[in-house]
Amino acid sequence: MTINKEQQKVHQQYWDKGADIYEEIVENEMMNESYDKWNTIIGKLLQGKRELKVLDVGTGPGFFGVLLSRMGHQVTAIDSSPGMIAKAKRNANKYGCNIQIIQSDILEFEPSLTFDLVISRNVTWFLPNPVGVYEKWHEWLNEDGQVIIFDGNWNLFLTDPKEAALFQAAKQEAIEAGYVPYRTEDEIAEGDQMALMLPLTYVRRPAWDVEMLSSIGFGQVTTLHGFDSGLHSPAEQILNKYRPMFAIIASK
Repeated sequence: MTINKEQQKVHQQYWDKGADIYEEIVENEMMNESYDKWNTIIGKLLQGKRELKVLDVGTGPGFFGVLLSRMGHQVTAIDSSPGMIAKAKRNANKYGCNIQIIQSDILEFEPSLTFDLVISRNVTWFLPNPVGVYEKWHEWLNEDGQVIIFDGNWNLFLTDPKEAALFQAAKQEAIEAGYVPYRTEDEIAEGDQMALMLPLTYVRRPAWDVEMLSSIGFGQVTTLHGFDSGLHSPAEQILNKYRPMFAIIASK
């Protein structure tokens, strides 16, 4: 599916409203053990490769951008939200990282160079046109380049009754363990309504992605599970126990 300019604006405003919240989350990640864990996860996936040209898609407040820049890579970071872009620029400056940060919708982005790595975290679930985006990523990669996607079946509970029952049980257990949602109930409802208009809310991942990436022309597509242990608070781990994060690694 595609969205018009007015829908794009609504999406941008939704993420703008969450910019302060997600900056606080990123700041905590920078200061606690999550940073070292992510550094280890990504370092293993890159197998010691150095000085890569990296595109960080949907950078938000810039956590991956800062991390990959500190690892010695040349990072370009994009996001459609002006609020998130402002946070990413502030964090790049705060942590002394030379990152090219650009506000752009993914499908409207016109890079001036090709990349060795395209990476995203908790972004692809929100794509109105994931097939078109994956085709662009394949086009933007250098030979032997890679796409690394971190995401989860965050919204399958909205369209699958069995997943809904599991999620509601996990949510109640998480609340009893001290979980407090990041956003207000109104904002959560707004996000759910947007998710119902997005194609990846209706498919089981990463199986869908593996098939699509392969059909687009990626030569090798693998998945990784179980790496996110310890990345979240105990209450968040309870909340997401039936919808754990996955990684997809696709090589051109």
